[in-house]
Amino acid sequence: MWTTLAASFALVAVTVGTGTGVAAAAPPEPGPGVEYVALGDSFAAGPLILPQETGGPCFRSSVNYPHLLARALDAQVFRDVTCSGATTANVLTTPQPSGFPGVAPVPVQLDAVTSTTTLVTLSIGANDADLVDIVSGCLSLLPLGPSCRTTLTAGGVDRGAEAVDAVAPRIAATLDAVRARAPQARVLITSYANYIRPGGCYPVQPIRGEDADYVQGLVGRLGALTRAVAADHGAEYVDLIGPGAGHDGCALLRNWVTFVTPGVTLGLVPLHPTALGERNFARIIEGHLTGSG
Repeated sequence: MWTTLAASFALVAVTVGTGTGVAAAAPPEPGPGVEYVALGDSFAAGPLILPQETGGPCFRSSVNYPHLLARALDAQVFRDVTCSGATTANVLTTPQPSGFPGVAPVPVQLDAVTSTTTLVTLSIGANDADLVDIVSGCLSLLPLGPSCRTTLTAGGVDRGAEAVDAVAPRIAATLDAVRARAPQARVLITSYANYIRPGGCYPVQPIRGEDADYVQGLVGRLGALTRAVAADHGAEYVDLIGPGAGHDGCALLRNWVTFVTPGVTLGLVPLHPTALGERNFARIIEGHLTGSG
């Protein structure tokens, strides 16, 4: 199950690369006349959140945060090319396999960005780091055996952190490519979410406390690196982790993201935003853009 999920629906985020000292362009005011392009993977696409767009293999919701943000900003032109399972390569150069027989690959996302684009949002990078595989390896229905944190940090080497950090140059290249395509655009790149609270909530969620802290620590590491790479590559960072306190996967009915509740799927993809989360992410990003957040 988790291998299939890792191949089909993966997390979203960003990491840091070597800075180039590129200054951000003067931001245009959001409102009528905005040409908005949304890039990224399933964190932005919203797999299985109803209603879903028809036609295409990306499992993209029509009430994901890009759609909601476009409506809030009254964007004149809006192109949502987010796609579940996307990596930085699928944004930059490599058509994404559809995963369905006879269905053509998904076009490179960057092709949707033009010289007249004024706003780009991006959520990408965790598929490159195989974070879903890391998280799925930390799940434990029984509190037996060594923790995943112990396993992944054996010998004094933190393999989870290494996997996150290795994505840095790919994220840097992605931001540089977006800036080259749309030199006057305001480019926003998001963090991941607050997936699980400190100490976890075992057995409500099948991950032990130390492993819950390790997993969320990797997400926080992505957030910190995202902030740095955004500053160095002409983009703006939007934190979705801090505002999500109290809305993690343990907070059933008010959760902005799913985690894993044994025996309960509710038609949602584990480790992804809920409809409530997408609404709040759109609100936070809008507040960042307008200065009201």
